[in-house]
Amino acid sequence: MMETPEPIVVREMGMRLEISREALAGIRAAAAAAHPEEACGLLFGKDGLIDGWQETRNVAENRDAEFEIDPTMLFAALRAERAGGPKLVGYWHSHPNGWVEPSARDLDQAGLDEKIWIIVAGDDVAAWQATEYEIYDRVEHRAEILDGQLIRTVNYTSSGAKQKAFRSVPMLTGEVRHLVPRDKDPDIVPLIAEAGYPAIAPILDELMEWTADPNWPICTPLIDYLVTLGAPMIDPIRKVLRGDDDGHKFVCLRGMVRELPRDVQMLLLDDLQALAAVPSESGWETSVDAEARAILAELAGSGA
Repeated sequence: MMETPEPIVVREMGMRLEISREALAGIRAAAAAAHPEEACGLLFGKDGLIDGWQETRNVAENRDAEFEIDPTMLFAALRAERAGGPKLVGYWHSHPNGWVEPSARDLDQAGLDEKIWIIVAGDDVAAWQATEYEIYDRVEHRAEILDGQLIRTVNYTSSGAKQKAFRSVPMLTGEVRHLVPRDKDPDIVPLIAEAGYPAIAPILDELMEWTADPNWPICTPLIDYLVTLGAPMIDPIRKVLRGDDDGHKFVCLRGMVRELPRDVQMLLLDDLQALAAVPSESGWETSVDAEARAILAELAGSGA
């Protein structure tokens, strides 16, 4: 029975998590051995590092789509922790269906206890944490006269109702593919920068996909980092400039190309000239061709 994932995510800032290679390898091996049923177990560690794990029996009735940690093994781990043993920091389980996003049933089971939930699906892995947030469910429509014009506004407030949700927790795994963002949360950008170039070379094109919209929280900090790489960004930038998304082209020109060193900008000269020569119609503040011409003018003024 395949369980359709319902990724329910809320974004908060500031948490950093790392899992040791040994713990991740052990969890993956246990998940593979249990396939096509779900495997599950416990996570141990401290100070943001998961360096211990334990497989427990899955006592759920429908183990091909559900998991339930053996309570006797869970209570034993909690007693050991109180006696000075390893600290229980969370739980792990596998998704044989191939999705690392938490299911609706996962959300029902999760407590608001700050525990980490790690989900493995094949070679993929992701970390989550259950949280609660206010629902803005009151809508107030207002109208006022300002400078002789009628201005209508909509204001959203909360009645105090709350909803439980999972938030994605960026996690260092020692594998660069897990530095590709799963949502618009900027918390992962420092981990990307920490890995640095050339380690992140294989995922530069995927990272560029998260620079398409300046309204996304991740967009500006990710651009700010990527532009520091200089010449290695030429190919990923060129792919955007030769694509068909005018909005992304404009953000790329304004946020990245303008900030590159002059000698690196010169490597994009042919692309800038091609964009400048073709009028574009878009809803952006400045059209792509106008932005390209502005950059060319700056290069010409600097002696290019």
